[in-house]
Amino acid sequence: MANAPNAAYWIIALNLQREDGLQPLADEIDQAVTLWKQQNPGQEIEDHLNEFVSVAELPLLASTIQETLRYATSVMSIRRVTEPVEFGGYRFDKDDEIVCMTRSVHFDEEIHENPSEYDPERYMKQKRFSKNGKVVANHSMPWGGGASMCVGRSVDPSIPRDDPRIVGD
Repeated sequence: MANAPNAAYWIIALNLQREDGLQPLADEIDQAVTLWKQQNPGQEIEDHLNEFVSVAELPLLASTIQETLRYATSVMSIRRVTEPVEFGGYRFDKDDEIVCMTRSVHFDEEIHENPSEYDPERYMKQKRFSKNGKVVANHSMPWGGGASMCVGRSVDPSIPRDDPRIVGD
C-alpha cells in the first residue's frame, strides 16, 4: 500500500492550499456519519466502515480522491510487445518494450478541462471525458494497468470492488 499514504498526503496538502481548506470534506463526512447514526441507532460506526463508505454518500470525498490521484500521481507502465504491431504511426517488433506515461493523459487539455488546476469537484461535475469526439474510458490511470496494477488502487472509491480490472485481491 505504498501509494495510499502518498494519496492521503496529497489530499491534505492540496486541499489545505484552498480557501476553504478541508472543511467541505469534514462537513460531508460529518453529515454522512450523522445520517448513518440516525439510520442505525445503537450501532457503532467503526464496526461498519466498509458499509458506510460509498461514492453515493460521500460524492465530494470520492471526487477529491479521484482528482488528487489524477493531479498528483505519475505512473509508468512498461509493456513488452508480444507480436509485431503498428500503433500511432510507429512500428513495434516482438519483445520491444514500451513505456506508457499515464500522467500525459491526466494533463491532456482535450480530455480534462484546465488540467493544471486542482479541482476537487471535477468528478462531480464531469462524468464523461472525451478526446476527438470519442469517450476516453481510461482518462485517469493512477494505478497503472494490467496484471501489475498497484495494490493501493483499492482506495479509489470510483472503482467498485468487483470490477474486473481489479485482479489479485
